Amino acid sequence: MSDPFQEGLVALARLQALDGSTILPAAGTQAWLHGERRPLCVLLFHGLTNNPAQFAAFGPALYERGANVIAVRLPHHGESDRLTTKLARLRSTELVATLDNALEIAALLGERTAVMGHSTGGTLAAYGAQFRSGIELAIPVCPGFAVLRFSRPVSRAIMLGARIVPNLHIWWDPELREGFRPAAAYPRFSTRAVAAVMRIADATFRAARRTAPLAKKIRAVVVARDPAVNNLETQRLVERWQRHGADATYEELITEPLNHDPFDPDSPRARTESTYPMLLSLFDDLLSGTPS
Repeated sequence: MSDPFQEGLVALARLQALDGSTILPAAGTQAWLHGERRPLCVLLFHGLTNNPAQFAAFGPALYERGANVIAVRLPHHGESDRLTTKLARLRSTELVATLDNALEIAALLGERTAVMGHSTGGTLAAYGAQFRSGIELAIPVCPGFAVLRFSRPVSRAIMLGARIVPNLHIWWDPELREGFRPAAAYPRFSTRAVAAVMRIADATFRAARRTAPLAKKIRAVVVARDPAVNNLETQRLVERWQRHGADATYEELITEPLNHDPFDPDSPRARTESTYPMLLSLFDDLLSGTPS
């Protein structure tokens, strides 16, 4: 009889083998495993231009609560050259393939699977909640269903244009430029990459109008007054799910100072001591009774 945990380790090793010599060691796919199949395996998906180092503190905190945890590197992220132009190659099909591969691994390493993602990773978590069975809990955090504070139609038009015109690399902070932190993240983003993420967002939003999500529970979390994404569109998505009778909720996280990223300890505005307790508590029902 085959051992699912051992099969999961082999599949995880194949995923980590995609982290070649040009990837920062801390930016590759990371795993915190208990050495056995656990009641819960949690997948963590990082934001655009970031990498699994975003969860360097959060992943171990989940592990200490009893879960097997994998922070997955998304394609074209984590390069040691922070000014790489590879991110312009990102395609929505690659993101979905990465999600599917990670879900197969998680099913081997845990009896149940939870998916949490931030920003682009949050959009991917929402996509998984809508289209993929076998997800016990999906937690999209600050998902990007509309860029900045534009409405979804305006944001969608901008991104459709981004797929046509030549790609641009835009500094996250034009004053800091290469000095932008987190230090392991890219200091600029690709307009083509954002357009790829928006294709996933559009597919999720459209499907939610017609059909119920497949995830058993969805807990969408946003940062109040988030300057990077339009929270109203996330709220509208949750309302669509609720109209289908889904167990889906929407909650705002208050951060001072205002910070789009509540995870990364290397973010200069991070206040993880105040954000982690709430984010970790979302897993309590699935981890209750699980030995640490």
